[in-house]
Order: sequence, then C-alpha cells, then structure tokens
Amino acid sequence: MSFDLASYNRLGQAFVACNQAGQTVTLIDTSTTTGFVLSNPWGSGKKLVLMQAAFAYTTVPVARAIVFLAMSIAPSAVAHATTTAETIYGADGSGSAGRSAARVYNASTTPNLPVYSRVIGYSPTTPATAAALTQTEYIGGALILVPGSYIQTSYITTAPVGVTSMMWVEVPV
Repeated sequence: MSFDLASYNRLGQAFVACNQAGQTVTLIDTSTTTGFVLSNPWGSGKKLVLMQAAFAYTTVPVARAIVFLAMSIAPSAVAHATTTAETIYGADGSGSAGRSAARVYNASTTPNLPVYSRVIGYSPTTPATAAALTQTEYIGGALILVPGSYIQTSYITTAPVGVTSMMWVEVPV
C-alpha cells in the first residue's frame, strides 16, 4: 500500500522544518538536546506521519560519525522545557501559517530519554568524500509520532555539526 503524499499536501496537511544554521547534534543519553527535535505535543489530536529526514554536515567531520533518528521512549504529558524553536512551513508553499500541531526545536529539554530508531547515515573517516556529507532517509510513513512523543537527530562516535530537515503529514488520531 502506498502513501499518497501529494493528496495530503493539497489539503494543507504536509509540513516541513529545517535548521536555519548548523547545529551540533546531541548524543542519545541526555534529555538536554541540540540539533533538531520534532515534537507532537500531548493532546494535539494529531499523529505526525514522518515522510523524510535528512542531515547535511555544515562542518567537515574530523572523524567518523553515524547519524541516527532517535524517538522518545514513551509518550509523555510533560512538555519540552527550555526550548529554542525553529519555524514550521506548509509543504504546499503556503508559508508559516501556524496550522501545524507539531513543534520543532534546535534546543530543548525533552521529557524523557530517546532510543535509537533508524540510521540516517555515516560520515567517512576521510572527509574528502563529499558525497557522504548529505544523507537523506525516505521514511514514507514507517515512523509515526503519537501525541506526547518526539523524534530527534542523534549520533554515535563524533558529534556532527549540520542541518536537519524533516517532512511529515498530520492526520487525526
């Protein structure tokens, strides 16, 4: 069964967000995150169906790193604290109309710790391999954020610095 993203986009239910400057991605075992966090607030009445995530290095890595998507371990009614927001835009080009139930942060204190959920990519040990410095993961609805959950970029080995973007569709719970 395929997911008809264009139909949701025509209805104004598809959204995108991206860091506007390079951010250092946070290791998984902390609730104080930097990089990129997509959150579905408790009580939103929506599920966020993740379609795509990408990470692009803005600083050439000096050592290898594996970039992951990490999801909240369980939904929580507790809101994110000490947040630095990014802007969410309609994927239909309608601008930042504030229609999205989601929240996006480049810094936040999450209500619980995340778990690694999906690999986005790997940077080379020889940074001259530029092709590996932008990684896109086509998720196509395989990951869904229920109210009270979140997803963020994370890593293993060397902390990457770059921009993350995500695209999702919002559907009723």
